[in-house]
Amino acid sequence: MENAENQTLQLVDSKSNEISLWLNQRISEIRIIHEYALTNGMNLQSLKPYLTRLNKTLSTQYGNLNETFAIGAIDGYGWVNDSITINISGRDYFERVMMHDMEYIISKPIISKSDGASVFIICYPIVDNNEKIGFINGAVNLDKISEIAGGIDVYNGFSWIMNKDLDIYSIDKIDLTKEYISYEGLAKIVDKSTEKNLGTIHIGNKSGNDSTVFFSSVPYTEDWLLCTMIENKNIHAQTNYIIELVVIIGIILLILAILYAVIVSGTIVRPIYKLKNHMLEVSEGNLDSFYEYKGKDEIAVLVKVFNQMLTDIKKLITQVYKAQAQKRTTELRVLQSQINPHFLYNTLDTIQWKALEHNAYDAADMLNLLSVFFRTSLSDGKEFITVEDEVKHVRSYLEIQKIRYKDKVNYDIHMEESIFQNFVPKMIIQPLVENSIYHGLKLKKQVGYININILSENDYIVIDVTDNGLGMSEEKLCKLRNDLANSVESEHYGLYNINERLKLTFKDKYDIKIESELNKCTMVSLKIPKIREGFQCSEQL
Repeated sequence: MENAENQTLQLVDSKSNEISLWLNQRISEIRIIHEYALTNGMNLQSLKPYLTRLNKTLSTQYGNLNETFAIGAIDGYGWVNDSITINISGRDYFERVMMHDMEYIISKPIISKSDGASVFIICYPIVDNNEKIGFINGAVNLDKISEIAGGIDVYNGFSWIMNKDLDIYSIDKIDLTKEYISYEGLAKIVDKSTEKNLGTIHIGNKSGNDSTVFFSSVPYTEDWLLCTMIENKNIHAQTNYIIELVVIIGIILLILAILYAVIVSGTIVRPIYKLKNHMLEVSEGNLDSFYEYKGKDEIAVLVKVFNQMLTDIKKLITQVYKAQAQKRTTELRVLQSQINPHFLYNTLDTIQWKALEHNAYDAADMLNLLSVFFRTSLSDGKEFITVEDEVKHVRSYLEIQKIRYKDKVNYDIHMEESIFQNFVPKMIIQPLVENSIYHGLKLKKQVGYININILSENDYIVIDVTDNGLGMSEEKLCKLRNDLANSVESEHYGLYNINERLKLTFKDKYDIKIESELNKCTMVSLKIPKIREGFQCSEQL
């Protein structure tokens, strides 16, 4: 919009220069007359033929005026032709050119006496030896400059020429103020032109529309202004078209962007919606509702995690079912092994006394050891017993086995006194000793040894059970370790039972190590945290 106004202003300025160039040519022609030798002598009789020829020759340049030039003395009387003389002694332009040091004066519009045409006068003083002795008038038809002004064809605008006294040169002043611009508007243009020779002013036209007047001072004139009035809607028509086009394109692009956003969001939302449906199916119990997604974006990560979660849930459910089944089996075995403790103790005491009555001292000793064994095993229903009681329990078991196998089984128990009163889950050593006898020493021909070491290691108790039995092969050892790691029940049920109990009690805060060498030895090492009375297992917590 700014460029459109600048271009229009430059066009008006160029037309102003065109008018000034045309005027300069007319002034130059008058200068030629002034420099003619007969002019300086004011020899009117000799000048008349010369002026007559000039009038005929240059009339077209002055708007087809046959009486173009006039010459006269300082009294204001001038000669045009033999039939026309003029008296301009009282006219403003004559007085000014004679009284002031000016090369020429351009008059206000006047009416030609010869043909009634609207003209303006270029009054040029005749100077001889720095003294004004007469004047030369050049009458210029206003139609010529009106033609130049009317040639400004830009944005359907209207152009005119005026001076700073609001005299109009190219159109009737009444028509101008009636159809185009008010007197106040003309005055505003004159006021603005006093600040600068070239510019614009925004005013309303007579139709009430916002308009812009472009004005430019005309060189070689004292105060002429070339003005062009254009309605803003015409100036900005192309710009408005561009704006409308941009808005239309913007709306189209916005619609396309919305459609693209819908499509793109659809590619994102659809997988999420499908994932939601799979989750709802899982919530209803369908654990096989896996989602196959081949993308490589963030949704793929969610799908991968979701599928992995399903796999983990199914695995956990399987483990829970398995644990429940194992628990029911264990409970059944416990129920099957439960008997009335007092009845058991009383019966064993009675049998012991009967054995003593018949001097069966070995049988009496075995009954005593068996009574101690069962008292520790039952422990009034307690889950945890002291290390000292656990050792008594396993010692009674080993003494019974020594009597049974006639000293084929020997043992040694070493225990640190500092941990006597620490608590451990009951019956965690006896199953290890039982495994050593039945899987290691029973089938061996030589005497078997079992070494039991119970030591303190910082906040842990370490229990090592070592035998010099048959041992086991590397393959069998690996299988046993793998079965324990995966909670798989095997022929070593006592070891499996201990591992499951310790897992329920301490979770991952315990350790079982098994080392064995075929035909040489086997060692099982338990490492459990030190606990005191009142301890609750991790599963309960």
